[in-house]
Amino acid sequence: MADSNKIAFAGSEGFIGFTSNGGETWDTTRWTVKTPEDSVIYPSFRSCYIVDDKMIAVGISAPGFIIRAPLNDLKSSTVVHADYDERTFWDAMQFWDSNHGIVMGDPIGDCLSIFMTHNSGGDWHSVDCSSLPPTLEGEAAFAASNGNISCVGSHAWIATGGGASRVFHTADQGLTWDVTNTPLIQGGTMTGAFAIAFKNEKKGIMIGGDWENQTHNVGNLAYTSDGGSNWTLRSEGAGPGYRSCIIWRPNHDSECIAIGSKGIDRSIDNGLNWEHVSDDSYYTGRFTPDGTTLWLAGHQKVAKTPWPLMSDSKSTKEE
Repeated sequence: MADSNKIAFAGSEGFIGFTSNGGETWDTTRWTVKTPEDSVIYPSFRSCYIVDDKMIAVGISAPGFIIRAPLNDLKSSTVVHADYDERTFWDAMQFWDSNHGIVMGDPIGDCLSIFMTHNSGGDWHSVDCSSLPPTLEGEAAFAASNGNISCVGSHAWIATGGGASRVFHTADQGLTWDVTNTPLIQGGTMTGAFAIAFKNEKKGIMIGGDWENQTHNVGNLAYTSDGGSNWTLRSEGAGPGYRSCIIWRPNHDSECIAIGSKGIDRSIDNGLNWEHVSDDSYYTGRFTPDGTTLWLAGHQKVAKTPWPLMSDSKSTKEE
């Protein structure tokens, strides 16, 4: 989302779309990639971004592609980065500003796959493994909501899950990295953090749980007030169960919402207490910059709703 009018989505089988008028009309197409062997691939996307009047989307699995196109001509797409390593699995993308961005993916060996751009996504380079703390056995990430990365100032935090659920952190846009343990449920194939969001350089929250036991609401939500050095569990046994996305509401210091296939939940006290506001199933969401409208994405649908009037939500685009 670039502003209240410019919104983009990217989904399965190369399907992408953009609106410049708040969802009244959409420009949609399917991005395809021709391989060196002349086969045609329809990448599945889990992350996209609008930057410098262009849309960028990241394909999740091998071969991995980062694709970019002008907003006024989405059919003129260009593959700006490709990786044919069969181990490739990319999870999320975020930008610090209009020039500097980051893509992260599952580890190859014991090294997270992290790529950086310094020219609005025109070129991407990998972060050398010598700069990264090694991952632990079974540690990876989940391409659930483009929520694995949060960028604030020059900081970025990356949440992992699976065999271990930790937070990788850089304070200098990817030059140096450290890692912190979390108290979230972990050790299973589909356990740990699925999304992380920082309100500022100190205050952050993350959510996940056990995808195979989605009503379980213990050990699935944690909060930090010191930039991620320490994480504490919140709303144990009382908050939402598994959720794939968590975001802060702009212009409201302590309000955040959690989104997932089992519904949408709202907290107005930094995640201490929660209200279940909707049973509607979505995977991810983003607020408009003024915090008055929530855009949601789910299975073959994009919707928007005035916030917090969830009962007025309506679907605006279906594949």
